[in-house]
Amino acid sequence: MKKTALLVTILCLMAIVACKSGNENKTLVKGENPKEIILDTEMVNILFPSVKGELSGGDGAISIQIDKDKNYWLWGDSFIGEVENNTRNPKTSPLIIGNVWSFVDGKTAKTTYRGTADEPLSMVEIGKVNDYPAFLWPMHGFVKNNIVHIFMSRIVKTGEGTGDFYWDGSVYYRLNYPDLTIIDSEGIESSVKTNSHYGYAVFEHDGYYYTYGTSPDGYEAPVRIARTKFINDKLQGWEYFDGANWTNSAEAAKSMQGVDIPVSEQFSVFKHGDKFVLLAQDRFLPEIYSYIADEPEGPWYNKKKLYDEPEASMQHVFLYNAMAHPQYGDGDKLLVSYCVNAKNIPDLFTDVSIYRPRFIWVPYSMILN
Repeated sequence: MKKTALLVTILCLMAIVACKSGNENKTLVKGENPKEIILDTEMVNILFPSVKGELSGGDGAISIQIDKDKNYWLWGDSFIGEVENNTRNPKTSPLIIGNVWSFVDGKTAKTTYRGTADEPLSMVEIGKVNDYPAFLWPMHGFVKNNIVHIFMSRIVKTGEGTGDFYWDGSVYYRLNYPDLTIIDSEGIESSVKTNSHYGYAVFEHDGYYYTYGTSPDGYEAPVRIARTKFINDKLQGWEYFDGANWTNSAEAAKSMQGVDIPVSEQFSVFKHGDKFVLLAQDRFLPEIYSYIADEPEGPWYNKKKLYDEPEASMQHVFLYNAMAHPQYGDGDKLLVSYCVNAKNIPDLFTDVSIYRPRFIWVPYSMILN
């Protein structure tokens, strides 16, 4: 396949997945957003420096804290290259298919990928699956004992059509910090068996690591939860919540109670004080919601509609996959991102701002009270 054709195919694929995970540009009646919501422009300037070889556009916007000053930001398919007058040159802005990492130290970001600036490659690659080309999109993870633990979605491309692909399960990787050399990886068998996309929203609590995933089925996308022990620097011994108890049977897992929207493919769960917070975008609408719970497995309550994404009025874009970044801020407000993408591929080159997340600050009082 020629490079131009590959670009068109992959970006169309991205659009299909994002629409499934976000909105379908339905006609919306929008209200005003609360005045307490504050727009943030600093993070975009930090994450997308206009320098050759650095990130100029990407989606996902998944952040993983390393320490109080350092974070990894993980991106899906990403553009690399300089930006001039809010445009990118197709000839000098290569697209990396798969995953790209940004190492952010304070207010300085460095893009991490393999290959060269002229011919960049995905940071972590998987090769072929059943003789079909495959790639990895990032999910979530954590850093502990100088090891990066990260989950990836394995995507398999079966043909030339924009719909010729399928999700092939979650993969758990361990990489050395800071050089990101791979230690090992393993597929999460339960994710394939149950079509549960485990690997989003990973955190430690009371001796367990909890991880969450959606189980998309048509217009439904219920959320399930699993947990593991951390033994010899590795997640081991998967258990699943069946609605009442924890079990070794993945097939017995039930959807968590209280989450009543079709959750977007990416979403966030984290602990804040003595509560757990779930933040997600409606899978089919540009609306961001939050819930809280007293335990990692729920039940979830105090549903709040936090934000109507104003770009919904723009007919040439679609919006998806809101994420929380609780390591930022002063404890009184939460940094939230959501992804923006173009319906028409040429717009990605004539308006660089489209394929970059938007950031807002949400007061915790809106979520908790």
